[in-house]
Amino acid sequence: MFITAVLRPAARSVRENSGLAVLSVVLAFGMWIFVTDAENPEQTRVLPVDLPVEPVNVPADVWVPEEVGTVRVRVRVEENVFESLTKDDFQATADLQGLAVGEYPLPPVEVRPLTGRGNLRVVDVLQDKVTVKLLQLLSKRAPVDVDINGSPPSDFSLGATEAETDSVVVSGPQEGVQAVTKVVASIDVEGRTESFESAVRLEPRDQLGHLVERVTVDPELIDVRIDVEQQSFSRALAVSPDLKGTPRQGYNLVGVTVEPAVVTVFGSQAFIEQAVAIATQPVDIDDASSDVIRTVSLDLPSGVTVRGSASVTVTVKISPSPGQLGFVVPVTVKGLGANVTISGVLPSVQVFVFGPLPDLLELNPNDITASVDLGGKDAGTHTVGVNASAPGGLEVRSISPTEIVIQLVPK
Repeated sequence: MFITAVLRPAARSVRENSGLAVLSVVLAFGMWIFVTDAENPEQTRVLPVDLPVEPVNVPADVWVPEEVGTVRVRVRVEENVFESLTKDDFQATADLQGLAVGEYPLPPVEVRPLTGRGNLRVVDVLQDKVTVKLLQLLSKRAPVDVDINGSPPSDFSLGATEAETDSVVVSGPQEGVQAVTKVVASIDVEGRTESFESAVRLEPRDQLGHLVERVTVDPELIDVRIDVEQQSFSRALAVSPDLKGTPRQGYNLVGVTVEPAVVTVFGSQAFIEQAVAIATQPVDIDDASSDVIRTVSLDLPSGVTVRGSASVTVTVKISPSPGQLGFVVPVTVKGLGANVTISGVLPSVQVFVFGPLPDLLELNPNDITASVDLGGKDAGTHTVGVNASAPGGLEVRSISPTEIVIQLVPK
């Protein structure tokens, strides 16, 4: 209700004073123009920029450069916009309709602004007296040659190369087109490990491979596909030493080490997929009685290579076999009293000796002693323990029997 009460008198006032309202609007607009022009006055000046002239309506049977000269223009524009103008704010064209092959003065150039900034207008075109030369237009098909630069890694190779088309149309002045012998699609394959397809720009070339200027190619781009194939596959494989022969009797093979234990091999896909290890050349350990250390070559199948050295160091640990042998040894007496003597013959005992088998095999029963201690024993029957000993490095594990019965009698 309040808004209605306010607007209704205002509307009545506008109806009753319509002429005065129109006059107010006109005066306000004029004042705005005056103030704006005072702040940003227009000026007429020659733009210090060369504008390239583009030919239009070029006859179909002639060739002419994309630019046939340059012009400058006098423009009228607001002062604060003038300094920001560039050649991209204008289009300059020369109409070549109806001209044939030959040389002509450049027709009048038409320049139109491409922006409305600052109320820009072209006042005048400052055109030098230059000539334009129209040449006979020629077109022909030229073969496409794919020029491959670089190379894939050593274990890859290039397969089939397929271009989208085998020939394209080159057009331009007769002299340039006749010089073109091929159109080259240059493509870089350096480091490539997978097949790929790429859009490649075409370049017209002469017989010596030089770029031919002023000639256009249609199409400018073609798709080129290049297959990259992996020739050599790689895999890390454990080294398996090939040992020949057996250690000397009484010795055991207790361990084998290889340095390096794993090598990276390169070969065909079939070999890499099936291989589980790579063998060495034979290492002879026949009749060995100590560690065998040999540097040998890897036994590489044909077509298989290895990263780094193809030799490894094989260390074969050989130790004496542990064993136990029994020996029948006569019992000797220690500490027998001067007033007694042994009744009967002392028995022999079996002594079991443990140690390196080679030492045991060389051992003689006479090298082992078995004895009883009769110190302090008087006449009578005594049960005494048997003690035995073996040469150094050998161990007496058991004696049978461990005790014997001895009868002592007075002398």
